[in-house]
Amino acid sequence: MVTIVDARTEDQAFLYELYRSTRIEEVSAWGWGDGELDAFLRMQFDLRQRSYALQYPLAQHGIVLQNGVRVGGIVLQETPQEIRLIDVSLVPEYRNGGIGTALLKGLQETAAAHRKPIRIHVIRSNPAVSLYERLDFRLVEGDGLYTAMEWSGNG
Repeated sequence: MVTIVDARTEDQAFLYELYRSTRIEEVSAWGWGDGELDAFLRMQFDLRQRSYALQYPLAQHGIVLQNGVRVGGIVLQETPQEIRLIDVSLVPEYRNGGIGTALLKGLQETAAAHRKPIRIHVIRSNPAVSLYERLDFRLVEGDGLYTAMEWSGNG
């Protein structure tokens, strides 16, 4: 069973390691040592957290659990107009196992009940784009690097 609980201060180390897992392959290609990699990724993680706090002050930061085990993180902001999926990440060994699909379908049920669209802004090369498309998210706009997608419940 997949559930979301509020992130707590003691979850920060887990959330950093989760963030690191999403960037380590890219950053390792730069040829830096372990100390440099860790310092850079910690700085990037901290900047991302501050950016989210400024851009989405009402965001809910959650921990994704599967049968009580921490398997990911999610950041959402619900307004009267929309549900904004700001970030969702899963621990590598739990990716491609249906957890992301379960999370998004649950979010779609919530959005449908509140009659709100779900909006996301994602880098085009993110493998999750194909998942969003399978779940009827549609391209709204995009540039060469990022794309805005929306699920409205209208298929």
